[in-house]
Amino acid sequence: MGNDVACKVVGIGSIQIRMHDGIVRTLTDVRHVPELRKILISLGTLDSNGCSYRAAGGVMRIMKGALVVMKGLKQNSLYLLQGSTVTRAAVAASSSDIDSDTTKVWHMRLGHMSERGMDVLSKQGLLGNKKNWKTGFL
Repeated sequence: MGNDVACKVVGIGSIQIRMHDGIVRTLTDVRHVPELRKILISLGTLDSNGCSYRAAGGVMRIMKGALVVMKGLKQNSLYLLQGSTVTRAAVAASSSDIDSDTTKVWHMRLGHMSERGMDVLSKQGLLGNKKNWKTGFL
């Protein structure tokens, strides 16, 4: 910690967060530290996982390649993530809808790119870990 006080980690796992754009992202190797009042995301860890970040005008953007995967707004000296945690029940109930929505969002963001083009970007790791880009609406 910044004040040289050690806190106990009681668990390590994954959490899912619905981001500012509606996409659900999974953060892995998350440490559960009950003594912390704020949830902290390590920029160093994101950097080690291939992300970059930029802050300007009170907005921090976390990017993977050219894609903004997380966004935070500055309040006082902290950037607050624009998103909310998703419960396991909600994820299970809507996982197929999320996959379909994710495909549609990417298809539109990429200028109505073909399935083949989306598959190429996916194999390069630029579209997250989704394997099947069958859109069904082309």
